[in-house]
Amino acid sequence: MIILFLLIGLILAAVGGAPLGASNIAVVSAATSGNQIRARRLILGAGLGEVALAFLAVCYSSLLAEFFQMNPWVQASFIGLFFLVGIGFLLATRLRHFPKVKTPKLPETALSSGFLLAFLNPPVLLFWILAIGLSSRYLLPISDQSSILVLSLFFLGVMLGKAMILQAYALYGKRIQERGAGDKNKLYRLIGVVLIVLSTLQGLRFFLI
Repeated sequence: MIILFLLIGLILAAVGGAPLGASNIAVVSAATSGNQIRARRLILGAGLGEVALAFLAVCYSSLLAEFFQMNPWVQASFIGLFFLVGIGFLLATRLRHFPKVKTPKLPETALSSGFLLAFLNPPVLLFWILAIGLSSRYLLPISDQSSILVLSLFFLGVMLGKAMILQAYALYGKRIQERGAGDKNKLYRLIGVVLIVLSTLQGLRFFLI
């Protein structure tokens, strides 16, 4: 019976992580560049970031919901950011012949980058607040009053679910890398269109509801 908490965490993380987001894009980008080590570190970091979001939703759901209601600019800013990123991906294929600017190499920060890309995502935090509320009402109760074992299994499920989804994105990116630049350009255009459509729909829902 208690293993169901792990399955709930896994399923919720898979559902929340399936739509294209910042961490998904970063993993695909690393995989299409042939950098599988960076992709794996991004996956690990993003998994930890997803657990942190779920932890916040479990412990401070009411406070966070009130914060987003009082500060709608936070969600609006991320909607605008995703729209601009989508435009950037559409332009990437046209600007690929521009000369590359040499930049100094920075220390490997894929783990922390993956964490921040997953964690700094208000729409996903809102998803977790809603998902945990629905789970507690219709499936199994999950709250800061739950036992350590229950919460540990739930957060482990969240970690595994996020990692599974991102690994699937990484495998897809690896296939794109093996096929060549033509497929990579198609992928960039697809990512750009998806981000623009999703951000537009989120924007309409945000401003009209």
